[in-house]
Amino acid sequence: MKVSINFLSYNHAAFVGAALRSALTQDYPEYELIVHDDGSTDGTAEIIENILATEVPAHVHVVIAGDGKNHGVAESFNRTMRLATGEVIMHISGDDIAYPSRLSKSVEIFNRYPDVMLVVSEVQRIDKKGNILTHPSYASEDKFYSYAKRPRHIYAKSLILGAAAAYRSEVVKNFDPITTGFCHAEDNIYWVRALLLGRIYYIAEPLTLYRLHDDNASENGWKWRNGMSEEFKVAHLEFIRKHSLNILQWEIDNRHALQKGFIDKSKAAQALKTAKLDALRWALLFTSLNVEPWKVWLRLALENLKWGGIKVTLSMFKLRLTSWRRRRYWHLHIESLTRHFRP
Repeated sequence: MKVSINFLSYNHAAFVGAALRSALTQDYPEYELIVHDDGSTDGTAEIIENILATEVPAHVHVVIAGDGKNHGVAESFNRTMRLATGEVIMHISGDDIAYPSRLSKSVEIFNRYPDVMLVVSEVQRIDKKGNILTHPSYASEDKFYSYAKRPRHIYAKSLILGAAAAYRSEVVKNFDPITTGFCHAEDNIYWVRALLLGRIYYIAEPLTLYRLHDDNASENGWKWRNGMSEEFKVAHLEFIRKHSLNILQWEIDNRHALQKGFIDKSKAAQALKTAKLDALRWALLFTSLNVEPWKVWLRLALENLKWGGIKVTLSMFKLRLTSWRRRRYWHLHIESLTRHFRP
């Protein structure tokens, strides 16, 4: 099976050497490595250039995708996906480390199950120095996730983490590029696309060292752990706001999947309802925590009720109504982070 690794970096000078070497030393007989540095300004590009000049094995075909400019995560992902020629496309970030067997074990699953569109593995979280952090496994054994039954969760309750993902090329070829500007992150989009086309497979074994640091794009809890409580709250609220905007891309993809015959009307309707409820839940959480005007909150609440989100609406009403519930939300959230980010 022909495979591609998409390697994306941005200002990862402290980590990119180890990350790139892990991409170059996968125990797979032959593969394509597409390297995209997103206009780094800290020396990352120079480190990448030096490694590629001297350390590329004969069985790895390198393609340079970056042009020295900064495009943002979504467009960087689009650019590498357009260039990938593999039947399977695996993602590695410039601040993480893939175990040597990650690619081969992912391909093994794709070969075994033709309807699996995405493989995600467990990760081991580490700090910027490489110290192991406490992180309970998402599930104790390998599992499938799908929309086979009526979906009640936008990601079918699977682990969602793009840093540990590999995709079948159909997830890319059967849809248009991600619309930049309003989607939260590429994994939120590709997870739903995979579920519209087939199943997701979770490998319970950690196959990636997932690094947390002050500039990590998806783990805002790291800001709190390093004493930046106000920065953490601002970042977390922005995370919530952006997550609510994923519905704009999900609607496009759902409509496309229906038109192309990938799903029938019943599945499309149920998937759209699930997507709407997820987006509205995040939007209500943002307006409640941020104490937005009641007219804004009520508009979202009525829309949520229309789609059947009665319990969420009541819960968010209580959160918006009382300051002590909002304080409790932050307290419980930080308490959870304390457990997950303990060395």
